[in-house]
Amino acid sequence: MSRENSILTFTNTLFYPLDPQLDEVKVEDIAHALSQMCRANGHFRNFYSVAQHSINCAREARASGLSSKIQLACLLHDASEAYISDITRPVKCYLDEYRKIEHRLQHVIFEKFGLADLTEEELKYVADIDNALLCYEFEHLHHQCLQEYPYKLASKPDVSEKRMTSVEAEFIQLTRQIMNTADDCRSIKCVGIDSCKKIGKYQGWTAFWLLSNGNYGFNIYRNITDLMAEHYDADCLLIDIPIGLPERLDDEVGRPDQQLRERLHGKKSSVFNTPCRQAVIYCADKLKAKATNLQILKKSLSEQSLGFSKKIQEVDQFLYDNPQFIGRLRESHPEYGFAVLNQGQPLISKKSERSGLEERQLLLNQYFPNAEKAVNEVLSEYPKQLADDFIDAMVLAVIGHIGMQNGFLTIPEYPVKDSRGLLMEIVYCKV
Repeated sequence: MSRENSILTFTNTLFYPLDPQLDEVKVEDIAHALSQMCRANGHFRNFYSVAQHSINCAREARASGLSSKIQLACLLHDASEAYISDITRPVKCYLDEYRKIEHRLQHVIFEKFGLADLTEEELKYVADIDNALLCYEFEHLHHQCLQEYPYKLASKPDVSEKRMTSVEAEFIQLTRQIMNTADDCRSIKCVGIDSCKKIGKYQGWTAFWLLSNGNYGFNIYRNITDLMAEHYDADCLLIDIPIGLPERLDDEVGRPDQQLRERLHGKKSSVFNTPCRQAVIYCADKLKAKATNLQILKKSLSEQSLGFSKKIQEVDQFLYDNPQFIGRLRESHPEYGFAVLNQGQPLISKKSERSGLEERQLLLNQYFPNAEKAVNEVLSEYPKQLADDFIDAMVLAVIGHIGMQNGFLTIPEYPVKDSRGLLMEIVYCKV
């Protein structure tokens, strides 16, 4: 097929709606597109997206005690609309060719997510929930009663108006969450990533990964590209580096840095000011970076901020070159992760000191019983000066693992995107 027969998706994927391929179907594209499409052809009283409808369908299936397979089918039942939009029911019934295209595309999407063998009974559950939600939505968003509910709702769907970015992130996370609890019991893999200080031959990024079957691993990677290539299959990727950079003074309000400081009493210094994207470009020239940041954000940069600028640039460029990781690689913060695990109280001790390391290890042991064993293995393989980097990576992996089970929250509650479409957020788990 020629390029003329393709569309360019959010992740810069050339997608051919008339000849869909499994490797071209990406949950990031589906979530982004559906979160910006309004239900009822835009005639509801407030914006209510197809993505939010799909999320409500999946949560209804869960509340009804239906299988993970049906929950996932409910979440993805309108996914074809991400590539070919939708046509209202009174018109669609006259468009046989459109319905064939839609049916084939939806089949490929279901196959991509392991749903190609849905039974007639399972599909009926999906259709019943879809129709019940339609009735509920018209009743609450259009004040119209279409008919009796064809399926008794076990949940109370949330039809309030939400930010598109929040719904998009929730859709992606829910997809992975359901897939990880699917009937095939596939092991969840969560990766925590922290920058690695230069010690001898070691530099780059520390990574610690945790699987739901109890296995774990750790390594140091010289660059983020190699790390992501090895962990492409991860279900959760949390990194301690700013994602989403301001480019003008008004953008800075979207960064979560100040809100994070307010939650880290006694550890505010662990949150450094995020430089603007223009200053990051000059990471090799500290004076120029400082001057640029002062000009754009009206503040200089600390040595800590300058020290991380090269790593910030590396991740920012990686996401620009690999948009399929947007929404998958997410920013988190180790010190806040420890606070979350410690009932909201930050750990005041320094992790670079033995007592601080032991305190964090004891806390991690409550959620990851092999934490002490893992730390000892790290210390037997790498210089002790890198222990705190691995501890930070470990807590992010634990946060990811708990979040995949209980759900994630963000600072701020409703993140905004930067000019490149990157969410400016700090991700943490519900405990």
